[in-house]
Amino acid sequence: MGKIKTIIFDLGGVYLNRGLWKFWDYVEDTFTIPKEEVRKNFLKYYTPYFSGKITEEDFWRQHLKDLKIKKDWKELREKLINYFEPQKGMPKLINKLRKNYRVGLLSDQTKEWWPYLDGKYKISDNFDFTIISYKTGFHKPQIEIYKIALEKANYKPKECLFIDDLEHNLEPAKDLGMKTLLFKNPEQIKKDLEDIGIKIK
Repeated sequence: MGKIKTIIFDLGGVYLNRGLWKFWDYVEDTFTIPKEEVRKNFLKYYTPYFSGKITEEDFWRQHLKDLKIKKDWKELREKLINYFEPQKGMPKLINKLRKNYRVGLLSDQTKEWWPYLDGKYKISDNFDFTIISYKTGFHKPQIEIYKIALEKANYKPKECLFIDDLEHNLEPAKDLGMKTLLFKNPEQIKKDLEDIGIKIK
């Protein structure tokens, strides 16, 4: 692998845990709606909400109406957002990498959730730059948001490494010439980084 100068991480499922998945489990257990049905309906409204084209209230009202859930959406939003927390060891890993590399964050997040999570966990402080979907009008895996990440990185695609926990989110990065790694857990990604010659000190 050529010399990597910038490493770009996903947020949910990589730096943070999979809070959405925990929320879908909660909805299944609480409202006896199959998790797969909840997931599919959530993703139905994912694109317009996470790219900033509809409001949070519109998102929740449509989502809950489809699932026939009669509950205050603000309570459910609070439940969902509080499932997110940093993965053990990830902030420390990022800070070590920043000694030798430019480190960025590329995340699908909304204008309501991102400020809350960033304020709670000081996420931005651990990265040299952040690209948040609602600010761009695009979301993964739309190739436009990866091009924005490359502009922020200010290096050639072959000098950039992108890490995500979903395979389909890695494909556009590969198409643009970026290197990629699939995230499974903090221990695995640390080993994979070391295996390709990334310095972690």
